[in-house]
Amino acid sequence: MIVRSPSPSERKLNDVVIYPVQDHAYIAVYWKDLPIGKGPAISLYVYNKEVFRFDCFGEGRGHYHTNLTQPSLAPSEDGRFYMSERTIKDQIERSIFELQTNTLNHLRKNFDPRVTFFKLDPVRMKNACREAKAKMLEYALK
Repeated sequence: MIVRSPSPSERKLNDVVIYPVQDHAYIAVYWKDLPIGKGPAISLYVYNKEVFRFDCFGEGRGHYHTNLTQPSLAPSEDGRFYMSERTIKDQIERSIFELQTNTLNHLRKNFDPRVTFFKLDPVRMKNACREAKAKMLEYALK
């Protein structure tokens, strides 16, 4: 059975902005205000599956998730990988770095073969990340 992540339009998120990367891949940037923290967030979707999500909530709260439609390999019970960066701005920098550097590794670990073997264009990804970073920094000033 293939599970699909809810798209940003199906979630209760604020100020969602979509940055197309290429066919079947896009980045969503949005503002989250949850009991565990608030701040900018960014997700990468491939074939409508959320491959990566970063929640930049500040010191002790910033974290990320990978391949959210399958069992987590995260060391924490809640499926979060916590970031060591203290500030929201530094967590945004880390998020963009991870998206540009490690996305292919996470695609390869996805159970859906369309995602596993997806050919992500690094130039388009870099451009989308640059635009997404600017929006995240704008949200961080809220």
